[in-house]
Amino acid sequence: MNKSVIIIGATGLIGKEVLNLCLANPDIKLVTILVRKSMNLNHPKLTELVTDFKKTELKFSGDALICCLGTTRKKTPDLDVYKSIDYGITLEVAKIAKQSNISEVHLISAVGANTKSKIFYNRLKGETERDLINLNFESTSIYRPSLLIGQRNEFRLGELIAQKCAPFFDIFLVGQSKKYHSITSKQVANAIFNRLFIPKSKVQILEYLDLIK
Repeated sequence: MNKSVIIIGATGLIGKEVLNLCLANPDIKLVTILVRKSMNLNHPKLTELVTDFKKTELKFSGDALICCLGTTRKKTPDLDVYKSIDYGITLEVAKIAKQSNISEVHLISAVGANTKSKIFYNRLKGETERDLINLNFESTSIYRPSLLIGQRNEFRLGELIAQKCAPFFDIFLVGQSKKYHSITSKQVANAIFNRLFIPKSKVQILEYLDLIK
């Protein structure tokens, strides 16, 4: 089964892992990445579309859209701008994918996503999930990792401390709390990649135990 995929957020922690998996696997025939700045990668099956995401003429085609886009409060302290990236760009690209008859979409969300949450981040993730589902793709897969373990390009002191402490706190996460267990970016990327090749339900939300299967 040869598939072509489109990735937004290919420079991020999970996005890079997904990109590498897709480029290395012969069952993926074409990878298109949407980026604001060139990643300067050369690969025979890689197409790079450099865009500011404001151009309505943005066009692409394929079998699956993988949304790994995200920013941080440090990079984007203005909450309106933050929403325009995490929510706005994701939904805009997803709408183009829907119009282009792409059948499946995969979204990196977060544990705790809830449209009614008082926490901005959780509420935003919930709104993004809701409106992506409402686009009515043939298949929508939503991934809700908790703390991500991996090496980022930028230094984040708080996240570094959390990663160091995670193995201790993970021991106490049982039952319903298991969804808050830390997980590596590679594990999440593998979960996304594997789901490209299996039958999927209309909408599925995957948390820790689903992601590590």
